[in-house]
Amino acid sequence: MMNPVLRKEAITTMRSWKTYGALVLFLVISAVGAMLYIDLAMFQNRDLSFDPSSMVWLYVVLAAVQMGLVLLTAPAVAAGSISGERERQTLDLLLVTKMSPLSIVLGKLASSLMYVMLLVVATLPIFAIAFYFGAVSVVQVAEVFAFVLVTACMVGSVSVFFSCLFKRTIVSIVLMYLVIGFLCFGTLVLLAFYYMSYDGLYNGDIPVLATILILIPNPGVAFFSLMNAQLGTDVTYSLLRMTDQTSAIYQWMGTHIWLLHLVFDLVVIVVFVLLSAYIINPVREKKVRKKKG
Repeated sequence: MMNPVLRKEAITTMRSWKTYGALVLFLVISAVGAMLYIDLAMFQNRDLSFDPSSMVWLYVVLAAVQMGLVLLTAPAVAAGSISGERERQTLDLLLVTKMSPLSIVLGKLASSLMYVMLLVVATLPIFAIAFYFGAVSVVQVAEVFAFVLVTACMVGSVSVFFSCLFKRTIVSIVLMYLVIGFLCFGTLVLLAFYYMSYDGLYNGDIPVLATILILIPNPGVAFFSLMNAQLGTDVTYSLLRMTDQTSAIYQWMGTHIWLLHLVFDLVVIVVFVLLSAYIINPVREKKVRKKKG
């Protein structure tokens, strides 16, 4: 049976013309960008030659756009899921229904990510261009979509947690963007400081394991690790300063940061969904009020 919150939000969202207008605009921009790239690749060379393998970069750009779309839009949509109900004074109505707090949180999370994932799935025909020229395989496209989906769920679960924790939506949105900024850029700054301090103190090879652990939470590094694995490049290998003497397990971890990041995402999703359900549990709120009284 479909989650009642998800069903209600789906009906409400899909009735709005703005939903389809934004979808069409996004697809038009993506399609025009893809056609411009194909034009540059096929007709702007002096010898008018075309290398089908160049389509792989179209695939990379489209995948990067999807990741950026998720990281930018998911917090704005999900961060107001519970706090918005509080502002409309309808949260208590949800809590007195037969739905459990966990079911409410899962329904809000799914409904928040529904439109974001619709935008992602709608770009499949554009991905088919790269697939047509043999630049990528169906498995690789499926891997990217799975990675983007899990990342969206991770971002959404933390956003819903902030929405449960704070009464105002704007506070939740700002905090979530700060978290994303730290994950994407703060970890790189932390790694740079670690490199400088380690070089200054020990003047030797930097431990690969510490570098990997710092980069695992970074969705951007994980995305490029996935692209690195699919394209067969050695960008990640060079970034981690690995050599032939590096332990085999560390080499595997370094070239599969995207897999480790997915595990990190799944743990974050479970933890923050359960925390969100705990926060809005009316039984807990009654206990808190009794203690204060």
